[in-house]
Amino acid sequence: MLTPKVARRFARVDSTNAALLRDLGLQPDLPSGTVYLTRDQSAGRGQGSNGWHATPGDNLTLSALFRPADLSADRIFALTRATALAVADVVLELAPAAAADVRIKWPNDVYVGDRKVAGILIQNGLRGSRVSWSVIGIGLNVNEQHFPPELRSTATALHELHGAPLDTDGVLERLLTYLGRRLDTLDAGRFAELQAPYHDRLYLRDRPHTFLRVADDVRFRATVRGVDADGQLVLEHPDGRRETFTLQSLRFR
Repeated sequence: MLTPKVARRFARVDSTNAALLRDLGLQPDLPSGTVYLTRDQSAGRGQGSNGWHATPGDNLTLSALFRPADLSADRIFALTRATALAVADVVLELAPAAAADVRIKWPNDVYVGDRKVAGILIQNGLRGSRVSWSVIGIGLNVNEQHFPPELRSTATALHELHGAPLDTDGVLERLLTYLGRRLDTLDAGRFAELQAPYHDRLYLRDRPHTFLRVADDVRFRATVRGVDADGQLVLEHPDGRRETFTLQSLRFR
């Protein structure tokens, strides 16, 4: 059983993903489950060029090293499913009143209603056709109360959902427990146990929404139908035609 454990704590670092990747380059034998945690990130980021806002000490900002037992590159999206579900597990436990609204926005942001509570960034190393290692970065809003103006209507934190401030160490313990369980499911090859709940929690599933196709800068309406095995978002156009998109080819609007 994988038991993630904090190996290094930083007062401030550029990003826990970057720090863990640097050390992995110097110490290739770092064990699976190694966790780096910081109170403050100077260059934290999400998918693409997105930044990550966090008041120092109020939230959880961490990265975990995972070495899959036998994961082929064509199943790499299972890592995203496992991690997003682990974060959702924490939110469901600590904010049960909001359980019906906990969603995973493709590919891996965790939302409550239309407000983001957590972001995930996964970076992988391949050896041939297998995944050799993964650095899983997680930013979880716990006691954040000072979102910048542009985020106040689109972000939330666990303390708001829970109704009181939370002990970040206690939240961390829960998060690492759930992450270990979900990654154990992946290592056991029980992919269906990750796919079905991910699909059930998919943000905007079966609802029409406006999207931007990056290739031609065209906005269009379509309905979210799911995510395929390769991690591509499946959209259905009004005429019934289905189309799949990679993360780089589509934007939510």
